Parts: sequence; C-alpha cells; structure tokens
Amino acid sequence: MDHPIADPAQAGAEEGLLGRPQVRVDGPAKVTGRARFSSDVALPGRAHAALVTSTIVRGRIRGFDLAAAAATPGCLRIFTHRDLAGRIAPVKHLMAGGYANSAHLPLGSDEVAYAGQIVALVVAETQGAAEEAAARVRVAYAEAPFAATFDEAGAETVRLADLKPEHADPRRGDADAALARADMRIAARYETPVQHHNPMELFTTACAWDGGRLTVHEPSRYVGALQHGLAAQLGMDPADIRVVSGPIGGHFGSKLALSQHTALVALAARDLGRPVALVPTRRQGFTIANHRPETRHDLRLGADRAGRFTALVHEAAMTTSRFDAFAMEGTDVTASLYACPDIRTDERAVRVDRNTPGPMRAPPEVPYLFALESAVDEMAWALGLDPIALRRRNDTVTDPVSGKPFSSRPLMACFDAGAEAFGWSRRIPRPGAMRDGAWRVGLGCATSVRPVKIAPATMRVALRPDGRVAVETAHHEIGNGITTLLAMAAADGLGVPIAAVTVRLGDTALPPAGISGGSSTTTSLLNTLALACEQLRARLAAACTAAGAPLAGA
Repeated sequence: MDHPIADPAQAGAEEGLLGRPQVRVDGPAKVTGRARFSSDVALPGRAHAALVTSTIVRGRIRGFDLAAAAATPGCLRIFTHRDLAGRIAPVKHLMAGGYANSAHLPLGSDEVAYAGQIVALVVAETQGAAEEAAARVRVAYAEAPFAATFDEAGAETVRLADLKPEHADPRRGDADAALARADMRIAARYETPVQHHNPMELFTTACAWDGGRLTVHEPSRYVGALQHGLAAQLGMDPADIRVVSGPIGGHFGSKLALSQHTALVALAARDLGRPVALVPTRRQGFTIANHRPETRHDLRLGADRAGRFTALVHEAAMTTSRFDAFAMEGTDVTASLYACPDIRTDERAVRVDRNTPGPMRAPPEVPYLFALESAVDEMAWALGLDPIALRRRNDTVTDPVSGKPFSSRPLMACFDAGAEAFGWSRRIPRPGAMRDGAWRVGLGCATSVRPVKIAPATMRVALRPDGRVAVETAHHEIGNGITTLLAMAAADGLGVPIAAVTVRLGDTALPPAGISGGSSTTTSLLNTLALACEQLRARLAAACTAAGAPLAGA
C-alpha cells in the first residue's frame, strides 16, 4: 500500500510536524473513492466464491444435494469437507502460540460445531452466479443437543486458571470477612451481551497462484501471522506466500490473524488453476469472524460510612468456544483501580457451542469496568456522595494488590477537567430531574484504564537519488492515521518536505512487524522510525565527510 503525498500546500519543508494538524495522507483517496481495498484488486481470470453456512447449531452433516447448485449457469465447483478434509493442517489460536483467529477447521470433517459455520464453498464465474449456486445447496443434518449461552444445559464452566495456567486471580486479604463487616454493601449482577465487529469492509479474501507461489489479498492487522499460519496449514515455506493487506475498512478488533476461510480460498484457486476471490455476506460476518463474548459479573463492594472502600469481590464469567482456550480476562483491571484493603476475584470461562470470541475495542477492560463502575455509582447513591467525590476518596497511587507504584496516575486531574468541561456542577443527582426541553437528560462519569504497550518492529527507510524518502514496514493502516504519522515523523527526522515521503505498509514483502492493535502501533513504529532516521543521518554524514567527498574534513 503506497501513500505518496501530493498536496501542493504541503510542498515546503517544515519543522516539528508531529503534534500539529496535518492533512491525512490516505484521506483524499478514501473520500473520493480512489482507495483500493483488498477486494478491489484486479486479478486476471478471477473466479468468485460464496459460502454456505450451517443452519443448525451442533451436529453432523448427513449429506448434500448439489444438483441444483451445480446446474446454476457459471458454477465451476462446489467444495465440501469431502473435497478438503485432510488437506488443511490444524493450527493453534494466536493467543495459544499459533496464528489463527480460531483453531476450528470448518471443512475439516462432517462435524458442525456452531451455527453459521462454513459447510461449503461455491466457486463460479461471477459473484452473482456464486451466490445463486450457494443458495441452491441443500444440506441434510443430524442435529445434536447444544448450549449457546451461559445457562443452557451442556454449557461447561471452567476456572480460568485451569484453562490458562498462566492466569492467577488477583487477591488480597480476606474480602468476604471484610464485606461482612462493611458499613455499606452493594451486591449486584451485571451482564453484557455478545457484540459483533461488523466493519464496513467485509471479511474478504482473494488468492492467486504463480506456480508454487501464492499471493493473498486480505484485510489483516497481522500479515505475518496470516502468512506463517497459512504456510503451516498448506505445508508450504512461508517465503512462498505473500500476503498483501490494503487499507482496512474498519475492524474494531477483528481481522486480527489467520481467517478460517483463507485456506479454503487458496485451495480452490489451486484446484481451479485461476485466482479466486471471496466476498462473504454481511450476515455471514457475524459467525465466520470473532466477536466480543457475553460476560456476567457478580460484584460486591463494601465501604465504611465515610465512603472508603473496605472490600471488593468480583466474580466474572465469559463465554468461549469448545475448541479454543481463549478468554479476555479483566479482573486484574478492576482489582487495581481503587484503594481497597481486601480483594477477591474469581474468573471463569463457560464453553459453549459458538465460534471462538476475540478482542473488540479495549479488550478486556470495557465489560469489566462497566460492572465495577456501575457498582461504584450505586455505592455513591447509597452513601449520598457525589460520584466523583467517591472516586477521589478511593484514588490510589499504588496497585492495591501488588503494592507497586503506578508510573503515573493523573486520574483525578482528568475528572476535574471533565467535570469542568461537562458542567458537572449543574448536575442534579435525583433520577429524572434534569431536562432539555422534552428530553430527560443526565450526567454520569466512569473511570477507564488502558495499558501502554510497545512491541518489536522493523522498518526500512531509504533516501532516493531524487531526494525522496521511502518508509516501509509490514505494519498496517487500520484507520488510525499511522501512515500520516510515519510521513510526518520521517519528514521531521530527515529534514525533508513531507511531500517527499512515501509510506508503504501491509505487505509481507516489507520488513516484518507485529500486530497492529492494542494501542501499540504508534509507540512501536515511531520509536523504530526515529532510530532508522538517526542511523540514516549518520551514514549520510559519514559518506559526505569521507576522504574525497564534497564535505571531506567537515
């Protein structure tokens, strides 16, 4: 993905671009329709694929009636488990040391593990023909009992520490005894539903073979995992697979690593001897991709009459699949948020018949903080205290469980700034008391936290003979503006006009990089770029001042 800057207004060299307003590098192309996403790539001779997904939750496939589908004009081939079972090697989930968003192989056998699982791949000359043929596929099932949520028979509850041996429930003191002694107690259950990413750009894949080499075009936040995972599945050398991810049209936590359907499209392209492109429907995106799991929180909070917290018990559960040990634990966040002498947490995962969940927008903090902050608000109401005042009373500069000091803790300064900006002093605590014309309105507050992460990255920075600068890395533009930031930082670091900088991202042919996510991309890449610019300046200085050079002896 190349992003040269051509805005004449930016043609002059400027100093200190970082921290100043800047026209986004990728903005004009996106708003004018010139941006090319993964499904826009023109592949000569491309055939089109469509998915058939299960209409039952759990069971086995008894058979197919493919006659009507195969008779659809333009239909080329219908792939089922009978064609692909044994041709795709299993790989582990990304969080289990593997490469995949889900370890489940949808066409690996006749088993149906969850509703909406892929059960067939139809390939045709056109997208319309593929979708029509897919709609004509008839599947006979033998249904089995299922559990798709917390309280259904067959749901398997396991301690998170048993599912993930590295997990330890944060605890301090005797929270149950302290809770029994508390002057004021809040006990409540809070639940959050399943949430789906549903990005504007669908979960597309296009594959093309050139002899024994494979090129994959797919929106991804980690092309390296997709490359290595697909190589493991197909028994190939990763060097023979190139993954290209254009600009990503939304993800919200999805499009993380190797998709379940990528290998299916790759094998279809190999068998047919021509490129194959898949554009799943929006409805299918709810089941072939990950989701934020539903969570349940039994939370008990104790305080003295002055509003100082004396006990916290947070028992949490989240759903996960039966085939992956994936869970987004979050009680480490709630246990460390406020000063409290006695804390007990207990996290469990509930295995159900669904696809593996995944990260979504501030995982895992959001559902867990929703529960804790709701309880804190209820405590403020019970004590007759202002919600911000209660949080101020329980602010802490050290982690309550470990005792380690926080590197920074400007929480109350943030609350003060927010209170002033939102007119908190005009708040009326009584529910329903504030109105804006015919509308009932209210003011609320909550604390949120997010870890600061940094990850390894590599980058190539080249100065061309014409004075232009190329910045290249396999990281991704996920809509966060990193392309523009890299161009600004390179211009600052090398003293060139920003118009002279071209940024290339999202391609395994470029220097490798990790996941674009976890709020780590900017810190990871800008630090790497700063080092690269420093080394490039040093090499230029050495070359220009060497014996016989124009600036020799300078």
